[in-house]
Amino acid sequence: MAFQSASHSIMTEKKARELFDITVIPTPEEITNDCGLTLKFNETDIAKIIEFQKTLSIPADVYFISNKKENGKRKTEKIR
Repeated sequence: MAFQSASHSIMTEKKARELFDITVIPTPEEITNDCGLTLKFNETDIAKIIEFQKTLSIPADVYFISNKKENGKRKTEKIR
């Protein structure tokens, strides 16, 4: 989950930790946004993550990033 500011990522981190196993990571180079911090959800229930995103009062984007690289970059898909 990527954000427009570090304060948004920090506010969301607190809420997300109550529901998910997450890791705060530097924003991957495949994602361009204004914030250097991203939440990595360590689970595969995308529907649950999207439902959580819908409850947020701040802008946040959900991405899927593959571990496999094509042409030197990982395949990235914006989910929502």
